[in-house]
Parts: sequence; structure tokens; C-alpha cells
Amino acid sequence: MGETFDVVVVGGGTAGCIVAARLSEDPGRRVLLIEAGPDYATAVPAAVLEGRVVPMRGHAADVDPRHDWGLAAEGAGGAPISVPQGRLIGGGSAINGMISLRGATADFREWAERGNPRWDWAHVLAAYRALEDDPAPGPDIHGRGGAFPIARAEEHEFAPLQAAFVRSCRALGAGYQPDFNAPDAEGVGPAPMNRVGTTRMSTAATHLAPARGRPGLTVRGDLHVRRVVLRGTTATGVELTDGTVIDAGEVVLTAGAIQTPALLQRSGVGPAALLSGLDVPVVADLPVGENLGDHFSVPLLAAPREGTWAPEDFSLQTVLRTSTAAQPGALDAQLTMFTYLDVSTTEAGARGLAGTGGTGRGQLAGMGCVLNKPRSVGTVRITSTDATVLPRVAPGYLTEQVDRDAIREIVRLGWAVITGEPLAGMLHEPIGLDAATVADDSALDAAIETMTASGYHFTGTCAMAPAGRGGVVDQDGRVHGLAGLRVADASVIPVEPAANTMLPTVMTAERLAAAARGRSFPEAS
Repeated sequence: MGETFDVVVVGGGTAGCIVAARLSEDPGRRVLLIEAGPDYATAVPAAVLEGRVVPMRGHAADVDPRHDWGLAAEGAGGAPISVPQGRLIGGGSAINGMISLRGATADFREWAERGNPRWDWAHVLAAYRALEDDPAPGPDIHGRGGAFPIARAEEHEFAPLQAAFVRSCRALGAGYQPDFNAPDAEGVGPAPMNRVGTTRMSTAATHLAPARGRPGLTVRGDLHVRRVVLRGTTATGVELTDGTVIDAGEVVLTAGAIQTPALLQRSGVGPAALLSGLDVPVVADLPVGENLGDHFSVPLLAAPREGTWAPEDFSLQTVLRTSTAAQPGALDAQLTMFTYLDVSTTEAGARGLAGTGGTGRGQLAGMGCVLNKPRSVGTVRITSTDATVLPRVAPGYLTEQVDRDAIREIVRLGWAVITGEPLAGMLHEPIGLDAATVADDSALDAAIETMTASGYHFTGTCAMAPAGRGGVVDQDGRVHGLAGLRVADASVIPVEPAANTMLPTVMTAERLAAAARGRSFPEAS
């Protein structure tokens, strides 16, 4: 290309769209946003815009393989599991379930305790209020007029299976919760979602689209970055897989918690033993790719009875959130109800939320039983310097006993819901599990290992923390020991939050983009 930019942002996903838009607000700054997947500047596919459907493998019949990396991770029992990851402008926010949860107040206390005092609850609450446009009552809690819209279904809008899920949870004693973004809210009710009506509002729509007319912003899709170019300990640009080098005064990585550490490792930034074993010259010996967090999930699914759903129903509207006896007060349990899933689109040979690929079961309904506050962590490690070879993703599911205790309790709660009325009357028998297995600890533990699914919520692989305390970046996203290089995506989140990770990622990207501009987010008064 032979071009030079002030900033190159690598990865046009949830975080990258925000960072590129915010950095290009400064007149005169030349910003390039690079995305490995397609860029839809105008003609966004209908399946991406349709907010009633989750357009990814295992969830919908209309799935575009170009929008997914085709990643498989190691399940709790060792078998590969299918993990959809967005590969298009907007990233995960363009194909996910749109749940927009902030996380528990204790999550951000943990962030601060890891050496990030400017990321405690008081700081991030101010940021959430600044970025959201949320009509929920409570102006001291929710923001109005921000870039990111939040909507919740009213009870009369629930699809029949979603309404039955709520009633079954309430029959078991769960209270009704209309606002899960109130601090530490629990119960059952509508999930907050980033949509306007039935239209999905990814960060490609909320942040990048309004910025596209700026003369200083360039967006290029279908470009894959092989490595960051480092001159000594200073980043000077990026090299694409075709060998093209793009020069830049600063590089910001926003490729996500899997691709960002892989890119850094290929660049010589990572664990020295790993890099030396692949003949990659070590520029900075940092724990890149360590501390991988994810929400472990067990699917409880059943075929819906005739007449219980319609194609125009929302696939996802409601959740139950509570705490287990294993982690009191941690909000570590979440049941996420799906009106419909499509197993036929799950990658053959790998297990996903909707079960094992190639079963031909087709349409299913049910819930993900999600361990919302896991303590087990894993790794992301490249096995080759070839950027087209996906890294080895080993989440380390259930390596901590507290996680095993908690998920057993969560699955039993989910079983009580899916076999309780009125939900049970709208579904056939659950698939792959029975009452006797659920009642026996050893049998249930074995079943859980074979039913492993990812929550698709990877974090932590470039953790924000001081150098020497497991940190890869500082509180402003700057990579320790290097100049001109920042990370501003979910990989910097130091501890897995007790919530779907999209909204925490949006908040993190907003704050780190502001830091890269030498400002604070929200703007200091």
C-alpha cells in the first residue's frame, strides 16, 4: 500500500469500531481501521440487522461462514467445542445475542484489586452512563443520549416460550426483575439488549457508521494482519499476510481475546519459552495469552411442541440471574432462554451450544446454563507463525473445584426450570440428560464434561495489571515495556465479569480510546 497513518487499529469488531471512531474525532489525525472479515459500509446483510435472530453457528439457519473464524476450543472433557467468533465489521456485536449486561459491582472491585484503581465501580458506572441510551427508570443509574441504545422487552412482548420460561422460574421462587443493569440485580426478567425495535445496533452502526464521512478515517475489510512491526521496542506499523507493510505512529490492537494475543505472539511479544520454541525473536517476555477466561455453559435443550413458536418470535429475550451456594453473592449463575436454535449449522465434529454438529436435529429450544463467574482460566497459544493457522485455545474449564460445584448447582436449577410447568408442557423431553443423572453428583459431573459449551465470552489474555503482577498492559492500555503499542479490547479485561462481555467490552474500549487521546471518558467537567 505504501501508506502511512497516525494510528492503525487492528480488528474492526466490537471494540475496534469504537476505537477507530473515537480516535478519528480529532481533526488531522489519520486513522486506518483494518478488519480481517468483510466491511459493510452501506449494504449490511439483512441477517446481521435482524435483531430477532442470533446469526451464528448453532443458533440460526441463515449463517454466513465469512462472518466466523471457525474456531474450536478444548472442552472440559478434552473434545473440541465449536466457538463462533465474529469476523466482520462490528465483530461479535454484529452476530451475537445482543445481551448488554454491565457486570456485578464486585467484578470491578476485583479489577481495582489487580492494580487498576481507576477501574473500580465508581469509575466504570460513570462510563456506562455516558455511553448508554437507556430509557429505564433511574437517571442516577442509567444514561440517556449515549451512543449505545439499550432496550428491554415488555412482558406482553415475550414470545410464548420466553414467557413460559419466566413463569417456570417464578414458580421456583425467582423474583421478577425488570432491570438487570441496576447494581447487582438478580431474578428473572427481560435481558437488556442493544437494539432499536427489531434492528440490531452493533458498534458498526452505533459508532463507526456516523464516523465514516470523516476525511481522516479509512476502513478496509478483508485484510489479515500477520504481525506488528517493531523497531527495537517501538511499534512502527503492521505487516499483512501478503507481506505489505503499513507504517503508523501508533498501533492499537482490537482483534479480541483470541486474535490479539496470537498477533502479539507472532510479533515477538509473549512468553519467552513459547516464542523461542517457534523461532520467534523475543522482543518482550510478557504473559500474553495467559489468564484466558470464558463463561462455561451447559445446554439444556428440547424440541418445541407444535404451535409453541413462530418465525417472527425473538430467539432471546429473557434470563435468570442468581448466585450459587458455591459462591454466595457472586451472581455466578445465569440461565439464558432461547426460543430456537439450529443444530444443523453447528460445525461437524465439534460441540456447541446447540449440541453436536451433524445430528440433523434441526430446530430446538431451551437454555444455556451458564457459569457466570468462573475461577478457572486457560491459555491462547500460537502453534505456528502462519497467521492463517488458528491458535490453540485451551480455556481450562472446571479446573477449579469451586467451578465444578457451581455448575452442578446451575445445571440442576436449569433442569428444574425446563422440566417445570408451564415450560415443560411446551417442550418434548430434554435431550441428552435425565432425572437420574441430574440427581447423582458423579453422573452429573460426567455428563457436564460431555456437554461442554462455551459462552463465547473470552477475556483476559492481555490482562490489565501492573508489570510483574500478570499484566500485559497498564490502565491506559499501553503494552508494558513497549512504545507506540496499545491494546483496547476484551483481552485486557483482567477478571471475567459476571455478565455477558459485550457491554463491558464497549465500556472498556470507550475508556481506552479516550486514554489514547489523552482524555478521560466520560469527559471531565
